[in-house]
Amino acid sequence: MADSEYWIWLQTALGCGASTAELLHYYQTPQAVYDALCRREIDSFIAPALRKRLASVSPSQSYAIQKQCGDNGWQIITPDSAYFPDSFRHLQTMPLALYVAGDPAVLKQEFAVGFVGARQASRYGGRIAEELAYCVAAAGAVVVSGCALGIDSYSHLGALEAHGTTIGFLGTGLGEDYPKGNRGIRTAIPRRGALVSEYPPFTKGSKYTFPVRNRLIAALSLGVVVVEAAEKSGALITAGYAAEYGRDVFAVPGEITDSAFTGCHKLIRDGAKPVFNAADILEEYVYRFGIDPQSIRTHIPQEAIVRTRKSAPEKQTPPQTLPARKREEPPVPQAVKREKKTLPAYIDALGAEIYNHIIENGGMDADAAAALLHAEIKNVLSSLTMLELVGVVKKSGSGRYEPV
Repeated sequence: MADSEYWIWLQTALGCGASTAELLHYYQTPQAVYDALCRREIDSFIAPALRKRLASVSPSQSYAIQKQCGDNGWQIITPDSAYFPDSFRHLQTMPLALYVAGDPAVLKQEFAVGFVGARQASRYGGRIAEELAYCVAAAGAVVVSGCALGIDSYSHLGALEAHGTTIGFLGTGLGEDYPKGNRGIRTAIPRRGALVSEYPPFTKGSKYTFPVRNRLIAALSLGVVVVEAAEKSGALITAGYAAEYGRDVFAVPGEITDSAFTGCHKLIRDGAKPVFNAADILEEYVYRFGIDPQSIRTHIPQEAIVRTRKSAPEKQTPPQTLPARKREEPPVPQAVKREKKTLPAYIDALGAEIYNHIIENGGMDADAAAALLHAEIKNVLSSLTMLELVGVVKKSGSGRYEPV
């Protein structure tokens, strides 16, 4: 068994997402690769440029990474670990080191479904992602996504609301606070699953790192659900990996004239299964995982559906259908409408405090909340975003946050 330092060394030298299969098939372990390099026995096997890259990094450089992980309670999972996913072993671009915050055992759960979609999600897309993920998690599946804003965040949120398990694959190192807008969700995920990255701690994201991590979402999942995707969308990269790996591909349709769903419609045209409710996903796995066919349409409680639908634009009722208001009926006092709601456990103390002040004052803007609570504005904005996602506050056109 090679120590993790050699796995980290080889991944650092080759880069995340690099082809590793041929080299490891020949040498079996990264330590054997290093030994051959030191004895100059590797020259005839690999190109000079690759040999130079391998020689530019030392296994001893991994000690700093190991210390960072130890100091933060993060685990390092390598291919010789019991927690390493079997589905990753068959990848030509197998990851050599995974950094995990949370429970690494969830990586071994077979019943996993991926959710991907637009970062700038519509209210419709966000509501559908949340409801579908809720149902899938309640049925016992692990919800896998990429921790981005938009559809990813709604998917993780749905799993958390169902008290299910969820895994978030990052395009940055575990120590990076990115994106800031979903910090609350990233804090909650390790309590109900795991955050996973193949990038060393505190590695910043780039336009290359996120597409590379998409292959891991596809590889770990039995099927990938694309909830909202335009014609050129990163979600389609994940769907492409899923098809390449022999996974099921699902797509949620939208209006045929809506460009935000062009990618979904093309996937359906090319053979992806259209999704109209959670049953369309779960019925593919009913007998394999012992799901009750009669229950898969009723996993999500009615109150959750009502709550999520509040975020969708309300249809305007024609004036002539409105009942006439009696003159003697007094208007409902505004205070009566500000009913305080129970916050989920993953809303942090700052978020709860902000929510209390919004309820008490009937609304508040971010700057006022930061000044009142002596908090950094970025932390206040992160908490307000979480409160918006769980449907207890809404942002008005003036930028003021008001209770729902």
